[in-house]
Amino acid sequence: MGVKKEKSLRRIFMGFIIRVGVEMIAGGLLLAGVFILSLYRGWIYPANFSEQYANNVMEELQSVDEAGPVVENIQDYLNYYFVNTDGKIIATNNSKSMGKTVDPTPRNGIITGRTFWLNQEFSDGTLYLEYYMRSCYKSTFLNRHFLCPAYATGFFAFIIVFSIVIVNVGRLERFFKGEMTSLGAAAQQISLDNLDVEISSSSITEVQRVVESFIKMKNELSNSLEREWQAQRNRRGQIAALAHDLKTPLTVILGNLDLLGETSVTEDQKEMIDVSIGEVKHCEDYIGILVDMAKNTADVKLQRTPISLEGLFNGIESKAKILGENKKVQIKSNHQWKDNIYSGDQNRVERAIMNLISNAIDFSPENSVVELDSVAENNTLTVTVRDQGPGFSEEMLRSGVELFKMGEDSRSSKKHYGIGLYMAENTAKLHNGQLLIANRKDGGAEIKIILK
Repeated sequence: MGVKKEKSLRRIFMGFIIRVGVEMIAGGLLLAGVFILSLYRGWIYPANFSEQYANNVMEELQSVDEAGPVVENIQDYLNYYFVNTDGKIIATNNSKSMGKTVDPTPRNGIITGRTFWLNQEFSDGTLYLEYYMRSCYKSTFLNRHFLCPAYATGFFAFIIVFSIVIVNVGRLERFFKGEMTSLGAAAQQISLDNLDVEISSSSITEVQRVVESFIKMKNELSNSLEREWQAQRNRRGQIAALAHDLKTPLTVILGNLDLLGETSVTEDQKEMIDVSIGEVKHCEDYIGILVDMAKNTADVKLQRTPISLEGLFNGIESKAKILGENKKVQIKSNHQWKDNIYSGDQNRVERAIMNLISNAIDFSPENSVVELDSVAENNTLTVTVRDQGPGFSEEMLRSGVELFKMGEDSRSSKKHYGIGLYMAENTAKLHNGQLLIANRKDGGAEIKIILK
């Protein structure tokens, strides 16, 4: 991480203000220089030029009896109006006023500036001169159609000020964006669980403090996640060790029960032996689950084979009906298959669906219904299990698929150890799918597993 010379926000903004001020002063001096140069070169005339020109014209006309032949030589640095005895304008350099009457009233205008009047009578009429108290251009066209030099200078001053502010604000924006880019990129990477991202230092003191706090937070988060991952690895190791240790005594128990069943026992004893054998095999199934959970998902290899959905669900429904008979729970199925064959790991798929159905039966009241729906299309199998039990709590909806997570008393059972939903979700992920849990609007739980 490179070390940069830091500056405070106060210093940065003071520098911004000073820079803007200096550039405005430079722009003002430039405009003033152009204006003075134009005066010196004669490109523009001072504010009293039109007045002096009008007085000069009047002096020349004092020795003339008729003004008509003379007024045609008057330049457009002022307006002239030659009026006959009826008061109508018969000659003017302002064509819009031809044929009208003269209104010699001083007035102000953005283009003309403040206007004043002179008049003199002749034998053939009266001459009115309208002159301007403003600077003017040497070009009469510019005088007629453009702002006077003073107003034009003000206009360009505004443009310069506006441009300086816009350019410097953009420069300041790019500076701050450059300082914040690294921090924003790091935040995005951390949101994607990438904690190895490097965060560049900032030249802004206040932002650098945020960067340091961010780095500290990132390191603490990384340490926390590492501890969590280590705890998960330890837990998987413990589960694997436990599963391995349980296999031997269960094998011994199952062998002894088989031998005991072959001896002379009463019918009641035979029945108890069979129940014990069933429970031992049930434990073996759980050991298989524990072994699976002890593996990383990336280490598990699916055995994808073509699965007949009809055969799969016939077997699942047969087992489900047996489980439901004890609680008088009815299994109601509804299947919509566009494809009767699904490619997946049959043992895992069957175990996951049976876990969902078994949970639903356990949490269902007597004489209720568990619905089993499935849809198959484009090698995507979606299975939905609904019950009429107490449903999930808010806590379970947030974390119900966590390992060894059990719900509240109304949604728990001594036959479950928080692994059913976890195993179902694990199977869904292995099949590039997902597990969704929710509560039904009319009561009960709804669990959907999507397998691809």
